[in-house]
Amino acid sequence: MNFKPKCFLLIMAFLLLTVSLSIPEEKKEEGVIAFVGGTLIDGTGASPISNTVVLVQGEKIKAVGPANQIKIPEGAKRIDVSGKYLLPGFIDLHIHVTFPYSEIQYHTDSLSLKTLRAVHVMEMMLRTGVTSVRDVGAPVEPMQALLSAQKLGYIDTIRLFSCGGLITTTGGHGDGVPGNIAVDGPWEFRKAVREMAKAGFRHIKISPTYTLEEAKAAVDEANIQGMKITSHGGGLSDTIPTSMTRIAVEAGVACIEHLNEMDDDILDLIAKKGVYIVPTLAAYRELYKAKEISRYLIEKRHWTVSMHETLFKKARDRKIVMGIGTDVVDHFMELYPGIYLTEMKYYVELGASPMETIVAATKIGALILGLADELGTIEAGKLADLQVISGDPLKSFDSLGHPEIVMIGGKIHQLK
Repeated sequence: MNFKPKCFLLIMAFLLLTVSLSIPEEKKEEGVIAFVGGTLIDGTGASPISNTVVLVQGEKIKAVGPANQIKIPEGAKRIDVSGKYLLPGFIDLHIHVTFPYSEIQYHTDSLSLKTLRAVHVMEMMLRTGVTSVRDVGAPVEPMQALLSAQKLGYIDTIRLFSCGGLITTTGGHGDGVPGNIAVDGPWEFRKAVREMAKAGFRHIKISPTYTLEEAKAAVDEANIQGMKITSHGGGLSDTIPTSMTRIAVEAGVACIEHLNEMDDDILDLIAKKGVYIVPTLAAYRELYKAKEISRYLIEKRHWTVSMHETLFKKARDRKIVMGIGTDVVDHFMELYPGIYLTEMKYYVELGASPMETIVAATKIGALILGLADELGTIEAGKLADLQVISGDPLKSFDSLGHPEIVMIGGKIHQLK
């Protein structure tokens, strides 16, 4: 019997099977979601556009524009948002998501409980329309757990950008708070930044009191590591001497947290160097209301609510770029999530326009995070982080804070 034809056919069949298995299967194109008919406030500062279409495919925005200019693909999932407003998701640049609701809990809570509380706070922020937060000081382990859980899909919530442990000096602002790192000297500052980079964080925060050499070392190492660096620029326990903010700016930090007790020449230097500011105004007003500003600062240094407000106006006059951050801690944590909207309303109260404030909460937030190419505005190619609200926020911010839809990275979190 001649087996050659049969062998040849078997060999050919095997080769065809091998080739077919080696050809990668064509990836199925992701479906498109179309938000149809809403008024768009895109976060860039441009005038609102009525009757728009926003197309989302996968995690990104595919197309944006007037309804008569955007073709909706066949089979797209349509969401009618006629009569409603589309905005980018808000960004909180100064938050401590693990912080407890009372001072004693700093020392009694486990790291596990801190982690779970962070998830709770992040979920509250999501329901307000906040889609990204920068945590500027927390224990390393909970931050690592949260970031890993998000990456693995164990939790599905807002974007978290963490500084890890706040870096201060022995006796400096924040020394003694669990999770913070107290170091001394330029090399220790440099090593602490390296440790936070090794732990997986891409942002860093330093806190006074420090020398110029220490702050410069931290800035230099952050730049080497590709990290964004910010500094505490005032507060309740670190304003002696008042030169700390100047040192931070001269050292080259990208951002200053808080607006207090700052001479005009320091504001001039901030403007000249293009340093950002996160004022956290509402947090200070709450501290004054609760009489938790020290008598020394009030009686000897003449601190008042108007001091912070005047500095905000001076910063605006100098066109210093400012983002939105909250920074309420301890029992003030009970003010979340509404404190974010309180901060926005405070901006308007002090002379910023509603549009300027919305830009601060969106586009400027992304700029300060170093992610202006990815976040902060509703534009083609950006990550699809957006919210749908029922009322016109340019007429009243009362329409903010209870969005009907929040989308993060193309995934809808239906709230109402």
